Amino acid sequence: MTKKASTLDKKKLNTSHLLESESSISINHINLLLDNLQRTVPWPTMKTMLNICELSIGMGRDKTIEKLLGENKKGNKFDDNFEKLKKLYYDYLFVGDKAVKLFNIERKIIDDLITSFQLHQIEETVFQETYPFSLPEEKLKETDLFPKLVDIKDTNENLSLVFCTRRSFTERIEINPKELSTEAKDHFNDYDEIFGIKRYIRQFFNVVVLWKKKILIEVRIDIANGVSSQERNIAFFETIAQFNNLAREKLGIEAMLNECINFFPLIDNLYESRGEGKVGEIAFNTDEGSTKSERMRRGAVDLRDEIYHKAGREAVDHITLYRLAILWNFKISEYIETQIELFLPGKSRILSSAEQCLEEVIIKKCSVIEEYNFILDKMNMYLNNVS
Repeated sequence: MTKKASTLDKKKLNTSHLLESESSISINHINLLLDNLQRTVPWPTMKTMLNICELSIGMGRDKTIEKLLGENKKGNKFDDNFEKLKKLYYDYLFVGDKAVKLFNIERKIIDDLITSFQLHQIEETVFQETYPFSLPEEKLKETDLFPKLVDIKDTNENLSLVFCTRRSFTERIEINPKELSTEAKDHFNDYDEIFGIKRYIRQFFNVVVLWKKKILIEVRIDIANGVSSQERNIAFFETIAQFNNLAREKLGIEAMLNECINFFPLIDNLYESRGEGKVGEIAFNTDEGSTKSERMRRGAVDLRDEIYHKAGREAVDHITLYRLAILWNFKISEYIETQIELFLPGKSRILSSAEQCLEEVIIKKCSVIEEYNFILDKMNMYLNNVS
């Protein structure tokens, strides 16, 4: 048994014409764009993207999609708004909900890599058939698990390499007995609850970013719809290995991305930075040996200013933090403001290690590139402030 079909599941998509011309927006193209937004982008972020594009929003995701598909508007403005949404979706693949590792690399090596990749001819794979949209599931099943380079995006700030891959998931789903056939209802008549395991696969868009004015190479792993720490580790390993293989072929350099930046000092630096963002979550050890975690509801006050937390801090000499989430309000336009998040997912065992190290951060809730770069700049600033 499967979940109730979503609005777009009920629509038939003609996958033989996935990429329409830039000059027109067909209903088929709109279906495809909304389908990919629905499967890839969290609803709050999708709402922001629709607001930016001045497109209608209904009560919830499915109602919104119904409304957009039902609006038979004509004219250039409607087409322009969907062209803008398509561009936002493309940009989102680079910045939306990513686990991130940073590597300090010599300027000359980065410049050599950029020059080489600007001339690189990407090998054709099945992913190019639909990129920047995801492959339909029947095609995705035919791919292997190794990341494939599908796109090289060159801007004034950086050069980004997009690697596509797939991964399998299982989901535990509660089955509504009322939706069963009469025969099945009789068979499960004595059961109070019925659950099934649904298996599915999804396409991921992982990115390696070569900065032109920073001595940094970034690896961004797609974590849309939630990815476990173990799955993130596998994705980092595979994407870095593929990039290192390309670097070896281009420059003859072994293990280009080897030792990443340690983010652990960011936890204390950001927590102690009064007036910087809003702390929404922390986890820490006390001198007495207990482990504590605190989390504020969305929209609540900064955890550092919460009365219970302040009273506890005053009662002890100090606390040793190992996890932190910090949020910033970001004004996209005069009428649109978002809240973006940097999460440092440390675990308590870090504190007992000889070298306290956190190799990844998670950047969430970004809908445009400017939001992501804002968080990256904050990270760089507070890492440089480490004494």
